[in-house]
Amino acid sequence: RIAARSGLVLAVAGGIVDHHESYRFLNQNFLTIWLKATPDEHMSRVVDQGDNRPLAGSADAMGDLRRVLAGREAFYADADATLDTSGRAPETSADELADMVDALLTR
Repeated sequence: RIAARSGLVLAVAGGIVDHHESYRFLNQNFLTIWLKATPDEHMSRVVDQGDNRPLAGSADAMGDLRRVLAGREAFYADADATLDTSGRAPETSADELADMVDALLTR
């Protein structure tokens, strides 16, 4: 039912790529854009939100994150487009994302 709606923005967690059938469904039914960032930026954003789970129970949380992201990169690359948000203000990334969506929808 969700795929039948128009004008819908669906934000999913990065782990969606580990659920191959669900990710394939998204790629077949939606315009997909990978919002990419460096591992350091991923970690910083999560911690800045007050979420310390990435650090809990891991002696090498950054190493773990780097391995997870590297293992998922090929799946993320199946998206229709990629926007690297590293080092950019949220407003800048949002503007670039809107421009990217407009361009993809008119191609």
